[in-house]
Amino acid sequence: QVFILGFLGAPDGARRAAARPPPPAMVAPSVVVFSLKECPHCKRAKVLLDYLGLAYEDVSLTDYPEKRSDMLQLANRLTVPQIFVQGRHIGGAAELQELHDAGKLQERLDASPDDALSDPRLHRPDYPPKPVAALPEAPEEPKIAIGSESLEYPALVKLLIESINVKDVSHTFSTTKQCFTGKDLSDFLERRFQLKSHEDAVQVGSQLLHSGVFGPAEGATGFSEKGLFRFQVHEASFATALNLARKWCTEQGCVSDAVQNPMGLMKRLKGQLSKILSAHTDDNGMVDYVAMGEDPALLQYDLAVAELQLVNLVEMEPTTRRAFVINLYNAIVPHAFAKVGIANTDLSRVAFFDGVSYLLGQHSDVPLSLNELENGVLRGNRNAPFHLRQPLGSGSPHLAAVLDCDHRIHFALNCGAKSCPPVKWFTSEALDEELRVVAMAWAEQEDNVKLDLAAKTLWLSMIISWYSKDFGSSKVEIANTIMQHTRGEKHDQFKELLKGDFQLKHMKYDWSTNTRRSHEFKGRNLRALLGF
Repeated sequence: QVFILGFLGAPDGARRAAARPPPPAMVAPSVVVFSLKECPHCKRAKVLLDYLGLAYEDVSLTDYPEKRSDMLQLANRLTVPQIFVQGRHIGGAAELQELHDAGKLQERLDASPDDALSDPRLHRPDYPPKPVAALPEAPEEPKIAIGSESLEYPALVKLLIESINVKDVSHTFSTTKQCFTGKDLSDFLERRFQLKSHEDAVQVGSQLLHSGVFGPAEGATGFSEKGLFRFQVHEASFATALNLARKWCTEQGCVSDAVQNPMGLMKRLKGQLSKILSAHTDDNGMVDYVAMGEDPALLQYDLAVAELQLVNLVEMEPTTRRAFVINLYNAIVPHAFAKVGIANTDLSRVAFFDGVSYLLGQHSDVPLSLNELENGVLRGNRNAPFHLRQPLGSGSPHLAAVLDCDHRIHFALNCGAKSCPPVKWFTSEALDEELRVVAMAWAEQEDNVKLDLAAKTLWLSMIISWYSKDFGSSKVEIANTIMQHTRGEKHDQFKELLKGDFQLKHMKYDWSTNTRRSHEFKGRNLRALLGF
């Protein structure tokens, strides 16, 4: 459900909603909203309620996941938000907006309360949310001593990229992009840190090179004032993995030796990314990816996500690996949107999903692209749409991480397009139930599954066409696979349709995104990425 609020203003509406104290005990607000904290549709609904000055009770499924079953019983819906007025279910954010636009919301508010308003299932529990398990702390940053000062790695990197003249250098037949000269660096080091001699500055430059702060942009391997160099944070944008803004392990050692809790690390990183995304998301749920890419907080995320270089997928238990890779994929996409832009053509989308990658595994120098994570690891190394070869070749070090295909991953992965499923967090402890719920929620949506019994036609999302092998070898098998995720009237319609012959058609895919402003991804070397 995507809609545009029919009003202007309401500044800081979401913050006011978050700051509202809970309603007094024993007083049932006339409006109840079942929501998730990181749900843009929930945010839009709350902004509208705030704008109208309507008090409401927010039943957060983030804080009380056990309330999902109550919401399902009361609303017969799995998606959020689900909104009740005077105890009567009105639908989600779009339905709330429609009532307001039609001038009928006040009529619902003035109606006498339904008996359901006093149903405890419609309200927050009377106990506090269960405490969330502590996430693993970020490893202690090593200090780098220069002159009389000692700086942590992220602070030094930020200082250098803000102070050194980074530019493109033209040669007779080529251009070296985003680089600086060794002399620019040594001059800055001598001046900024008041070093005793220029030779000391050259020596510090050499030490920074060996510590992975930057590397040669061309040719030479050692540090010289005539050489051209590129900061590691910029190197990550040149056909290398996006989590290579820093090398977690260098010849001088590793920042930390191992990741004991990969899911905990991934959740900590997701929280860090969510804060940055939220800071650049407006009340309509639209993201300014240009501003996000320029945010200093994203540099800190670039450096933090490098810790994933230590994660070894093969060592994970299969269920944990599946949950981890789904969550990782869903984090890489917005990270890439901010760093390299959004693809707007079919060919550039192929380049995007083949080219955007992360490096996983301390002893592997082969990154995993979005294509390889989805089609290689999660889909049993099946060919991606419009590809003639398997994602992971016979010599790939990641073959041992390949999982059996569970078709429900297609309802969990978010490629950034509006037709993709919403982003959720998946756990190793409850993955099967979480995939069951997202599959049911996906199948509920008419934009994904629609039946026309009169025309004997089943309309499905284009996702099912692209990945038909995962759902069945015939239209009947595919229909039966989707039917198992439906309930109520839609399930009955499937049973009726399957009594005879029918047509299977696919709906146009909506590749538009939630971007308010973004750069365009044009690919780096499309022919190379496509294997030509």
